[in-house]
Formats: sequence, structure tokens, C-alpha cells
Amino acid sequence: MALEIRRLEQHDSVKDFDCGERKLNDYLRQYAWKNQQDNLTGVTYICVDNERSTVVLGYYSLAVSSVPRLSLPETLTRDLPRYRDLPVALLARLAVRKEFHDAGLGKALLADACRRVVELSKSTGCRFLIVDAYPSAEAWYRKFGFVPIEGTKPSETQTMFMDVKTLLPAL
Repeated sequence: MALEIRRLEQHDSVKDFDCGERKLNDYLRQYAWKNQQDNLTGVTYICVDNERSTVVLGYYSLAVSSVPRLSLPETLTRDLPRYRDLPVALLARLAVRKEFHDAGLGKALLADACRRVVELSKSTGCRFLIVDAYPSAEAWYRKFGFVPIEGTKPSETQTMFMDVKTLLPAL
């Protein structure tokens, strides 16, 4: 299997994608293309097998956002300009087809997203990468260095962040 991570294209087969989480499936099937092409609110990157290049094995979406400065640890924001909100990249969604959950695709997708965020930070300014993690994924994100943002509103997800500066040496 020769895997490739690339931008979602209109002809990609997303109808049968199933990661086991209805909301993530629905996003890819119903909203990813529209948000990317029509709304310009996020870009979705997919992982495909080059031998069957239109079947989506996993995906993630990136968008730009901001977070209140006061929501991040003062140790990280102390030397930053005193803006009320800080620019971030939002890892809006990340999902892997159920039959590939233990194949390392999630890690590969996350690494690809981190590389893109580092490039984004060089061209637009973006200090942090954030994700709204489902409870089932919190420990997985922690494993890669994401830290919960304390005091975020209770919801079905936990907002977590990573300093882009920590990504630079790793990449």
C-alpha cells in the first residue's frame, strides 16, 4: 500500500467513510467539500492508497482561528505582544476509517497537519495549534504533547493546544 496525504478533491469517494464517530463521518460526507470550496472556512486533507486513490482512509481539516490570551498559561504568553486574542491554527477534525485505527494513519495525519501548521506560521503568524478533542481522543492527543486549555466551557469536547515553537525542532 502506497499512502498519500493530499487536499480533498471533488471526485474523492467519501460516502462510505466510517471512523465510528457519526459527527466526523457526517462532516466529511456533507460539509468538508462545501467548507473548502464554497465557504472558504477550512481545508480538508485526506489519506488515500495510491492504488485506490479516491477511497479515503483518513482525513483532517485545518482552519485559522484565535484563542483568548488569558486562556493559555501565562508562562507561554508572557513574552508575546499583548493582543487580547492570539492567532492559532485549528485542527478542526481528524478521523481514520475504522479498519485502519491501529495502522498509524492518525499519527501520520497529525504529523502532516503539524508540518502544514509550521509552514502556515512562517507565512501568516500562528503561534499555537489547537484541537477540540472528543473524550475518547484526549489521551491520544496528550501523547503527542497537546495540553488541555483549563477553564474552557464544558462541552462534548476538550480544547487542547500545542505551541508551534515545540514543533519546529521536531520537524
